[in-house]
Amino acid sequence: MRRAVFLLLCLAVAPFAMADKPAQTLFQNRFFTLSQDNELLCATSEQQYTPKAKLADIIRFYEHDHPGLRQQAVAVLTDHKHPERLDDLAGFREDCAQAVSADLCVLERYWDDADAAWRTLALFYDTKTVIKLSDDPSYLIAPFTADHVRVFEKAIRKIPAFLRQSISKAKPVDKLEQEIADKPSVMQSLIRDALQDDYDTSIWQQDHTHPLTFVPGIGFRSQTVAQVFSGQNRIVFTVKAFDKGKEGSMYRDIGIEYRIDFRLPIVVHEIAHTIDNFHFWNGEDDLYFFYKYHKLSNDEAIMNILADAKLALWPSKWFEAFEHLPEVNDGRYDGNTQEKLAELVAQYVLIPERLQQSAPAAYQWLRQDVFRGIEYQGYDTCPMPLTRPLSWWQKNASGKLLGH
Repeated sequence: MRRAVFLLLCLAVAPFAMADKPAQTLFQNRFFTLSQDNELLCATSEQQYTPKAKLADIIRFYEHDHPGLRQQAVAVLTDHKHPERLDDLAGFREDCAQAVSADLCVLERYWDDADAAWRTLALFYDTKTVIKLSDDPSYLIAPFTADHVRVFEKAIRKIPAFLRQSISKAKPVDKLEQEIADKPSVMQSLIRDALQDDYDTSIWQQDHTHPLTFVPGIGFRSQTVAQVFSGQNRIVFTVKAFDKGKEGSMYRDIGIEYRIDFRLPIVVHEIAHTIDNFHFWNGEDDLYFFYKYHKLSNDEAIMNILADAKLALWPSKWFEAFEHLPEVNDGRYDGNTQEKLAELVAQYVLIPERLQQSAPAAYQWLRQDVFRGIEYQGYDTCPMPLTRPLSWWQKNASGKLLGH
C-alpha cells in the first residue's frame, strides 16, 4: 500500500499551464528500446513487459519541467467524436475533479485499468504511439484491455526507432477534399469511405502530426484480424480474431496449442504495412487512401525483389492458423505485393534464420536498405518448442474451426 501511494504521488504533477519551453525531450525511444534478441518472442503474455513501477519512472522523466504535458497527452489519448464517448469522458472528469492527478484519474477511468492507463501514457511519451479505444462504443466492437497494451509494447520494441519515428510523423488529413477534387466521383467516394469517421482524432498539436495509432474495430471481412489502409498509419484490430494468437489457444485443424503469445507477429506484420506506406515519404506531403504515391511495394525495382523472393515457412504453419486466403500455398503467402512485402518484413524480424535461407537476396535488401544493418534473433532460437501437440481428448472435443 505504501508503495502504491508513493507511485501515485510521484505521478502527481501540476496539470495546467504549459511551461514556456516546448517539450523537446519527448519521443526519445530511450525506455522502450529495440529488442534484437529472442526474449520478447519466447514469452507468454504474462512475461517480458515493463513493470508498472518502471512506467512511473518513464512518465516522471518526460513530465519533468513540463507541468501541462500530461493534460495534453491524455486529451490526445482519449480524443473521440462519438457522443457516448464524450459523455463518458465528461463524467470521468467530473468524478476525478478532486483527485491528486485529475488527468491520470480520467485515463484510468477511460481504461478501467491503471496498468493500461500508465502504459499507454508512457508509450506515448517515449515512442509517440497512440493506443485508444474505439470511437464507437458498440457492443459489437470488443475493446482493448491491459493485456493488449502489453503485447503492443513488445511489438513496438521489435521495430527500430528510426522506423517508428518516420511512421509517427504522418500528417493529419486536413485537405482531403482539395486533393481529390479532380478525381472521378466514384473514386472520391471510395476515398472518403476508406477514411474512418474518427481518423482525424488524436492529432498531436505541438507538431501537427497524426501519430501511429492502434484502435479496436471490425475488419472489412470476417477473416480480417487487423488492417492498415494505404497512406495511413492507423492499425485497426478485430480483437476477438486477434486474440486467437494468444498462448493456450487450441487448434484442432492443425493439431497444436501455442506455448507463447503468437499475437506479437500479427502486430509486427501490421506495423510493416505502415513502414511500406512511409518509407519513401518526405515528411511533408499529405497521403490519402487510393492516392498515388511512392511506396516500397510499388517501387519498380523493389517489386522485382518481391516477385523473386520465396517466403520462409512460418513455425506451426502460421498462415493456416491465422489467414483464410486462397493465396496461401503450403504455408507460403503468394499473393499481392503489399501483403508479401509486409510478410517479408515480419519474417526478417521474427524468423530471420529461415528467411535468409529461403530468400537471400530479399534478406540482404532488407538488411541494407530498410533496417540499416540491424539484424535479429528469431523464433527458431527459442529454447523450447513454440507449440505443443493436442492430446487425444483435445483433438476430439468440440473446438474452434479456423476461418470461421
